[in-house]
Amino acid sequence: MLSPSVEAFLASLKRCLAVPGFMDDFYERFVGSSAEVREKFKNTDMKRQAQVLADMLYVVANAIQGKEGSPARRELPRIAARHSRADLDIRPGLYDLWISCLLETARAHDPRFDPEVEHAWREVLTFGADYMRHHY
Repeated sequence: MLSPSVEAFLASLKRCLAVPGFMDDFYERFVGSSAEVREKFKNTDMKRQAQVLADMLYVVANAIQGKEGSPARRELPRIAARHSRADLDIRPGLYDLWISCLLETARAHDPRFDPEVEHAWREVLTFGADYMRHHY
């Protein structure tokens, strides 16, 4: 059974992903947020990246409800290793920008975005970002 926050997040994510341009708007906002982020994405296939992010958001929403070592968390170590200093080297401070840009984009695209939905997004995204920071 999904927690109310995860349920609210997933419903909002589904509404956002149904809006053409949601991911494009997010990446335009995120890549425009700093020179460091721009540099990280300079040779990225953005269409593929958008699908990777959508998939990853579902993984994190499921993982937040699982215990360490549970099937719901199986993908997190692989994602964290990819983002660690040993691979893509995504500095921990960039996750705050990522969260901020995703929240702004969801607010702009989800007609039902309200404080409860924002709290749900923040809870799920912070869980994912904290996991990445911890495994940097």
